[in-house]
Amino acid sequence: MTTNAKPVVVLIPGMGNNARIWSDQVNELFDDYCVITPDYSGAESIEEMADRVLAQVPAGSFSLVGFSLGGYIALSIIDRVEERIERLALISSSPYADSEEAIRQREFLIGKALQDYDSVLEDMGNFVVFGDGPNAEHTREMLKIMGHELGVEEFCRQQRAAMMRPDCREQLGSIRCPVRVLCGENDPVTPVSGNRYLADNIRGASLQIVGDCGHLLPLERPAEVNRFLRDWLRLSAR
Repeated sequence: MTTNAKPVVVLIPGMGNNARIWSDQVNELFDDYCVITPDYSGAESIEEMADRVLAQVPAGSFSLVGFSLGGYIALSIIDRVEERIERLALISSSPYADSEEAIRQREFLIGKALQDYDSVLEDMGNFVVFGDGPNAEHTREMLKIMGHELGVEEFCRQQRAAMMRPDCREQLGSIRCPVRVLCGENDPVTPVSGNRYLADNIRGASLQIVGDCGHLLPLERPAEVNRFLRDWLRLSAR
C-alpha cells in the first residue's frame, strides 16, 4: 500500500478541447500532484460528462478545476460528490443556462460545422482569443489541432450538451469547499459578469481577472493560470 501518494488534481477541459489545453499546467504541477486530465468525449449531456470524469478519478478526495464547459461539468460533480472535493477552481465559466439566442447560435454553428468544420474552427479562434495577447497565434493553432483531434461529431455533441445544461445559480449557495474563480478581461464567451456572479454567490469565493486575455486562459496566459492554481492549491482543504 502506498503511503506517500500525491494529492489528486483533476483538470477538466472545455468545449472543443482535450488534454492539450492543460499542457503548461500539467508540466507545472506533475512533480507535486497526481494530475488527471479526463476525457469525456462521447457523452451526450453534462451529467453523463460528469459521470465519465468521475470514472477516471481514483477513490478518495481530490481538487477539481473546471475550464469553460468543464466548469459546468465540475458543478455537476460537486452536486453529487461534494464531500470528496477538497477545493474547486472555476476558469472562464458561468452559472447560467443558455438563452434562446445562445441556443440559436449553437444550432447555427452545428449546421455550419457539418458543412465546413475548418472554417468554424478558424472563426472560433478569431472570436474567442484576444488578438493582441502574447500567445494569440499559438492559441488559435492549438484550438484547430484539438478541434480536429476531437472531430466534428464531438463538436456537435458538446454544443448540444451545452445548450441543454441546467441553470446552476440555486446550487451555488450550498457549495462549502474553498472556491476560486479566474477569467479573462476580454472573454466574449463567458464574460466577467458571469464569473463575478459565481464568486459573489459561493461562500468565501474570490475572483481574479486577467487583463488582455480572451476565453482560452490556459493557453493564452499559461503563467498566470499556473500561479493562480499554485495559490489555490495552498488553500486549506475543507
